Amino acid sequence: MDAKKALNIIAAQCGKKECCSADVAARLRRWELSERDVAAIMEFLVKHRFVDDARFAEAYARNKSRFNRWGRLKIARMLRLKQIPEAVIGQALAAIPEEGEDGHCLELLRQKARLLKETDAYKRKAKLYRFAVGRGFDHDTVSRALGLLARDAEE
Repeated sequence: MDAKKALNIIAAQCGKKECCSADVAARLRRWELSERDVAAIMEFLVKHRFVDDARFAEAYARNKSRFNRWGRLKIARMLRLKQIPEAVIGQALAAIPEEGEDGHCLELLRQKARLLKETDAYKRKAKLYRFAVGRGFDHDTVSRALGLLARDAEE
């Protein structure tokens, strides 16, 4: 594929949805373009704001928090895999409302607790803890949510 055609295709794709620069560059390399062409296309896309890692990271963090109900740790890990700089990740995570994270964790734990068949309280709590940590919630958030869950179960 020639560079002009690749630019038109990738610009159209980036115009429809947010993309990070690492994903776009990888896609261009899969199309077997030379590194010089990839660099020129990336420069054009960044200059004309088709690709903006800060905008991508903020949208990604907001969507994964709201719709997938991921915690900050998992969102940060996934953004690092997409080669987003740490400063940009910090800004994206700061845009997520902190009070919503406790509610997300508690709701996820309630849903998971309904599905668990474990009767031993210690094993049940351990399974819930591992589940929440796997979703990217930090220890303090999980502990608070498990405390609220236990208090609700007593009532």
